[in-house]
Amino acid sequence: MAPVVAQIGPFTLYTHDVFTILGVLAGLALYYRALRRDRVLDRRIVLISLAAILGGALGARLITSWEVIDEVSAAGLPLTYVITHGPRSIIGGLAGGYLAIVLSKRALGYTLSTGDYYAAAIPLALAIGRVGCFLAELPLGTPTDLPWGMTVSPEAAAAFPRCPGCNGPMHPSMLYEIGFHTAAFALIATRGPLLPIRGDTLKAYLLAYGLFRFGVEFVRGNEVQAWGLTGPQIVLIPLVGILVVHFVRRLRSGAYRLPIPEPAVARGG
Repeated sequence: MAPVVAQIGPFTLYTHDVFTILGVLAGLALYYRALRRDRVLDRRIVLISLAAILGGALGARLITSWEVIDEVSAAGLPLTYVITHGPRSIIGGLAGGYLAIVLSKRALGYTLSTGDYYAAAIPLALAIGRVGCFLAELPLGTPTDLPWGMTVSPEAAAAFPRCPGCNGPMHPSMLYEIGFHTAAFALIATRGPLLPIRGDTLKAYLLAYGLFRFGVEFVRGNEVQAWGLTGPQIVLIPLVGILVVHFVRRLRSGAYRLPIPEPAVARGG
């Protein structure tokens, strides 16, 4: 485990933060490159992007704040402490960023769908960010006897107040996510938009990731909160449900059907 990249004077560069920033920068670079290629980059896009980053940062903190609200209240800390020191969630970051994009577009009167431009950028950013999680966070996952289970040193485990399963091989759950996001990025980057309606490629990726993440939570090592489910799984249920309803409506409306070619008319001779 390598929770710290470097110590520069009074400043500590934490692995998780460094890879998160690298992921965001890589995703933004890919996003802006695509916008510039299609000549749709303007001042409003920059403002929308800033809103997305802010919304993602707030969403990452707030969506799981209910898990620690009792601890914060018992310690006599202000609720704003959750925003600055609470747990962070990729799911909350995605939801907060998406909502911020929608609201900022409405405020700026921007009507062009930009979802497809994010479709490759987001999995690239998450794949890079998850490297930081893998290097800096414990537990890696639940105990396993599979041949690719990974162990950590007792010294590394002792640095975490909660590390179930760290006394033996664990599922490298972060590597599972890195593999998923890398595959999604490669597919979208090489194939382009996968669906004919603008913005739906991004929604399809988010739906696929939501389902994948719900499943990987069973080997992730997060605490069970209610109904045998972890906090991320509980949050995912309504979010995935919204996306499922969206695609069911699309399919029922026939939006993805290709038009039937008209039969060739024989010419008289």
